[in-house]
This record gives sequence, C-alpha cells and structure tokens, in this order.
Amino acid sequence: MAHYLFDASSIIAALKQKKVGLLVNEYTQRLAIYEVLNALWKETYLHKSVTAAKAMELTSVIQWVFNSMRVLDVLKLESEVLRTALELGVTVYDASYIVLASVNHLTLVTEDRTLRQKGSVRVNILSLNELKPTEE
Repeated sequence: MAHYLFDASSIIAALKQKKVGLLVNEYTQRLAIYEVLNALWKETYLHKSVTAAKAMELTSVIQWVFNSMRVLDVLKLESEVLRTALELGVTVYDASYIVLASVNHLTLVTEDRTLRQKGSVRVNILSLNELKPTEE
C-alpha cells in the first residue's frame, strides 16, 4: 500500500473538507503543525472568519490529527534540502517536503500548484482530491 506525505496545505484542506481520515497513520513533518496553526490564527485574528472560541476548539482536532500521523524530521538532511531548493528553484520549506518524500519513498500530497509543478520531477505528487475514495 502506498503511503503519503501531507504538507500543511493538504492537511488544512483535509480539515476543511472533513477528510481527516485520510491523514491517519500517514506522514507529515514537524514544521506542518506551525503552518496549520498559523492558518487558523489568520482565519481567526486577521480575517475574523473563525471565532477565538471556535479556534480553540479546533486546536483539539488539530492535536488529534497530528497525534494520529507519523511525523518526520529533516535533521541530517539539511544539505540535500538546500541542494534541492537551489536545483529546483523552490523554497527550502518546499524542498524539505520533496526530500522527505524521496528519502522515505512517499507520495507527496499538496495543494500548492508551484510545489506540484516543480517537485514532480523528483517525486510523485497528488492533491488531496486526487486520493482515491477507497483510501479514506
């Protein structure tokens, strides 16, 4: 069975689309928690589309999601991450997902079009909506 590495954009999409089951026992990286929480902060503090009380409730869902995932780290892969960023013209942050997917033989799941386009020369990349319903 194929396994997936979800970036923050795909985790946010899964939360919004109520598809968190796709995330269970799959992979992400440590940085993603900060990106997901920052997106919630933006919706709450800047856009006022989520109340502070609702945001605090959602943190328990986010905590559950990350506790149900396998969290990878880029420690000891720094050189490969920087090399990938320079070769592909992507940010170090995006390169870290590409390298982790490659090293761990995972398909990267992202909603970021630029990352999908540039990263697809190195790893298989899908969007959340391309995952087969039977895999939910």
